[in-house]
Parts: sequence; structure tokens; C-alpha cells
Amino acid sequence: MQLWEQNPQWREADLYFDFSKAIRAIRFDDEDQKTFAHPMKAVDFVVEWEKQFWLIEVKDPECVQIPVQHRTRQQAQFRQDLLGGQLVEKHLFPKLRDTLIYLGLDAGIPAKPLRYLSLIGLETLEVAELEGLRNKLWQYAWVAGPKRGWHKPFDVHALNVSQWNRLLTQCPITRISHQSGDSNGQEGVA
Repeated sequence: MQLWEQNPQWREADLYFDFSKAIRAIRFDDEDQKTFAHPMKAVDFVVEWEKQFWLIEVKDPECVQIPVQHRTRQQAQFRQDLLGGQLVEKHLFPKLRDTLIYLGLDAGIPAKPLRYLSLIGLETLEVAELEGLRNKLWQYAWVAGPKRGWHKPFDVHALNVSQWNRLLTQCPITRISHQSGDSNGQEGVA
């Protein structure tokens, strides 16, 4: 049995996150749990580590569940949304904001450094493009905090799968379709 079959709640479509070393990992935008009332938006995962607290949002335009004939167009649209700011404005920021409101009012946020990690499943993105996305998100609305900065350590990151696996070794990501030998999107998809 594969890891993603043992822990399906740690899967986001074609990507499997190994949260086994975390204190707790919650699939936060699970349709079955109906955590949020409409129109609030949720990040994909909330993960507590011994010394950090992560909010993770996944955007994966390389997902094999996107039909082959639509992938190129969807990836081009994704790049356009990224460069035009719509990715931050309509997706990444609202999910961060609403998740923080919900967690803050529901059970509270642990007194640990907070990280908002945007995983972008598009390996063709350059480091400069991901850094540009990170900067756009950091500068959007109130994310950077007051002039003095936030009292609690807080940062945002934008990474692709390769960068994530190189930098966040305690939580590797596996692209399931690559493990099953699938390249056309027909196998390895639940």
C-alpha cells in the first residue's frame, strides 16, 4: 500500500505531502467537513510542527487530473493570473485572510512562528517568478503588518515542488503520477 493510500487526507489531487513528522496536520478545505461557511475560503492544509505553524495553499496547474487537451491552456491562464496579480488577489490572499479569521476565532493560533506556504505545482516557473509572487503577496493589503512588523514571527513563501523538497526536507512532496509511471493523466488518479 502506497503512503498516499494510507493517508489520503494528506493528498491534494496529484500531490502527496508527508506530514508524518508533524504534531498534527489537518486537511482544512475538505468538502466533507464543511469547516467554513460560504463565502469564506480555506487553505488546503493547516500543519503544526514542534516549532512552527504552517498554512499551506496548493495551486497545481500540472495536475494530471486536468485533461491533457486543456493543460497547456490552463497553464497559460495560470501564468497570466500570476503575472497580473489575480492569483494573489482572488486566491492566495482571501484564503490566508479567511483561514486566519477562522482559526483565531475558533481554537486560536499556536504561539509559534507562522508560515504561509504557497506551493505552485509548475516546475517551469523561474525562481525570480516565485520570488515575485512571494513579494506581491507580502505587499498585498495587511500581510506585511504594521511598520514595526508583526509581534509574532510571520512570513510567506512561494515554492514549486522541487524547491519545497530541497528546502523543507521534514515534509517531502511526491507527485503521485510520477510514482505510478503515468504521464498522460489516466492512471494514478483517485
